[in-house]
Amino acid sequence: MTAYPIGVEVSCDGPDERTDCPQSAAIRARLTSRTARQVRADGRRDGWVRRRRAGRLLDLCPGCAAGAGQDEAQR
Repeated sequence: MTAYPIGVEVSCDGPDERTDCPQSAAIRARLTSRTARQVRADGRRDGWVRRRRAGRLLDLCPGCAAGAGQDEAQR
């Protein structure tokens, strides 16, 4: 039997740099999505966002994006 890659998984980076995503969220990829770019586009349709933190681009689920936005507003 031969194994073939069927796609990628993009998971949430958490509300801040010290905390993992409390929901252990990952983007649900559609069957047609094969690349990370395609999976991230699927995530944007589901409310996921990409933010820059400490020079890195992060993927945030809707729950962590809302929490990260509140943290930034308090600073």
